[in-house]
Amino acid sequence: MPLTDNINYLQPTGFKVVIDRENYPNLEFFAQSVSHPDANLGAPAMPFKRIDNVAFPGDTISYSELSVSFILDEDIKSYTEIYEWLERLVNDEHINEGPRSSRNNPKIPSQADISVSILSSHSNQTKRILYKGCTPTSLSGLELTAIASSVEYLTFNVTFAFTGFEFKE
Repeated sequence: MPLTDNINYLQPTGFKVVIDRENYPNLEFFAQSVSHPDANLGAPAMPFKRIDNVAFPGDTISYSELSVSFILDEDIKSYTEIYEWLERLVNDEHINEGPRSSRNNPKIPSQADISVSILSSHSNQTKRILYKGCTPTSLSGLELTAIASSVEYLTFNVTFAFTGFEFKE
């Protein structure tokens, strides 16, 4: 693989998140940070005479969860969108795909794809990471306090399980 022609460093603020615009418009707008998941290659160890273990390359890759941090809006709509998604996962029959507004299928799908666009220093998309089949697994709490010395806006974290991801141009 040849050396890249682009020797500019990736800016940590150069990204944009898209999560099913029809069903979760506030989550997209208020996304503040994304933690791309770890990838681990399961390496089986084989015991050998007088050697503790000999490591061999693994045959499966396991991923940690995708974590996204959102800033909380005054109407708490971004938080409510995730909370209602969690409630639907527990209370409703699961729908893995299909449009929300279909007459035959008026329910919101239980999974959504999340797209993270990586932006250049000129705010042009250079790559896109598509996380497929995302489902929220954890929603952090909110801490309201009257003793803050300066205004720090509330944020909350959401972790998502996903079925896979791919890099796109």
